[in-house]
Amino acid sequence: MINVYIVRHGETDTNKDGKINGASTDLPLNQTGQLQAQALHESFDMSKIARVYSSPMKRAFQTAQIVNDGHCKIEVDERLQEIDYGDWDGLLADQVQAQYPQAFDDQGYLRDNYSDFCNGESYQHLSLRLSNFWQDLVTNNRDNSILVVCHGTVSRSLVQTVLGIPDISQVMQVRNAGVISLAAEEQTGKAFLRYYNRVAPAEFFLR
Repeated sequence: MINVYIVRHGETDTNKDGKINGASTDLPLNQTGQLQAQALHESFDMSKIARVYSSPMKRAFQTAQIVNDGHCKIEVDERLQEIDYGDWDGLLADQVQAQYPQAFDDQGYLRDNYSDFCNGESYQHLSLRLSNFWQDLVTNNRDNSILVVCHGTVSRSLVQTVLGIPDISQVMQVRNAGVISLAAEEQTGKAFLRYYNRVAPAEFFLR
């Protein structure tokens, strides 16, 4: 089995301010985000991790650097970049929801049709690039533990895609510096959820 640990980046100022935080909002971690990543580093046994993949965006790569702390090379993969929210990137989510309520679900997450209103990247396109990433990950790793550092919507979409969940609205948002644990069969790539949305401090991340 391949063990895959998916980490959402630590907090940024746009997260703190309740803004839509996508591919065009490339900010570093704020002080809270740095502390979150450091707490995860202190709780996470990197000695068991064979490879680290990261989104190229500042907030994810900085999180990966803090958690990894020089353990191994961080492999940047463009497919892990956050979804492109188009014209809504960087806007206050509450204001967008008030103007376009039909684009949001009951949990306040953007629906599949959101991209019709803002020239954004569709969930279908995001799922396709993440499916491609997952296939490469499974093909290129055998009996290893892998760390993947990315973003909130990317994390949700990756879980939805590899577990075959029909609607992304069924997958809740991961907290900043939250961890998802998946196991994958080496031959088929079939994935199994071990835990979802754990945050430091914790002593059982690799159990």
